[in-house]
Amino acid sequence: MSDLPRVTLITPSYNARPYLRAAIESVLAQDYPHIEYLVMDGGSTDGTVEMLREYGDRVAWVSAKDGGQTDAIASGFARTSGPLLGWLNADDLLKPGAIRRVVAGFQAHPAAVLIYGNADFIDAHDRFIAHCTVVEPYSYHRLLHYGDYIVQPAAFFSRAAYEAAGGLDRALNWAMDWDLWLRLARQGEVVYLAELLASYRWLGSNKTAEGGFARLAEVESVARRYGCPGLPAYFRLELARLLAMAAKEKWRKGQLRAMMNDLAQATATVLSSWKTVRSLFTPHIWRNYRTAQALYRQVEKSPSERL
Repeated sequence: MSDLPRVTLITPSYNARPYLRAAIESVLAQDYPHIEYLVMDGGSTDGTVEMLREYGDRVAWVSAKDGGQTDAIASGFARTSGPLLGWLNADDLLKPGAIRRVVAGFQAHPAAVLIYGNADFIDAHDRFIAHCTVVEPYSYHRLLHYGDYIVQPAAFFSRAAYEAAGGLDRALNWAMDWDLWLRLARQGEVVYLAELLASYRWLGSNKTAEGGFARLAEVESVARRYGCPGLPAYFRLELARLLAMAAKEKWRKGQLRAMMNDLAQATATVLSSWKTVRSLFTPHIWRNYRTAQALYRQVEKSPSERL
């Protein structure tokens, strides 16, 4: 057992007490003996610190003002030393045995710098909503030109590659994980592990869900860094959906000219990319659409139904 590598996990947290305990317990319940776990709390005022104290020396933690989620994760990695890294957001969960299976993956693929697996979506009560159908086998071309199909809590990487790639870009708010995957892919082998490793908690108030046009603008800026001429195909579909939603709202307000402008932009967004148009004729995109509909229905539920 002594030759097994230590796996460092960071949980960034800020006023996330309602879900943080479940995230912590999912780490403590892992059947792998060498886990270095650190909660980086941004100075929460919701009782998080009092809860963390309950764990004694079983959970290391820091609570201080930080520069946001990306800064907290990067600072956590800098404080730790495990050769394998990952982060688990305060509202997500690891599946039982996930770390053991990931380490076995790295042992089977010694050249791997990044290993990722499958995940599912859960609600506020840990109830299954849907499988993360976006996940697919690795292709750098598809990762850059179609979309980020690596679900973050189900992804783990080597510290050596992380440092060689320059670490997380602390200036990014939404696309820091995708940006990191693209840089890690240039460092060595990326391996898809076809096993269920994590749960992404969908609340409708997640940072990704609320990013809107600003998030897609950041995604486009990252895509252009690596040679993609604009938004990747699947993100273009997301932009078209946002424009269509904006058009619907303007129609309700009687703003017909603005509505038509949004609809024209939505159509142009799709037609401006042959990859986007072609994707509309693939079963994969319609599986993703059905998953998205399940998530939207979850958001539309009343708070009493969600809680």
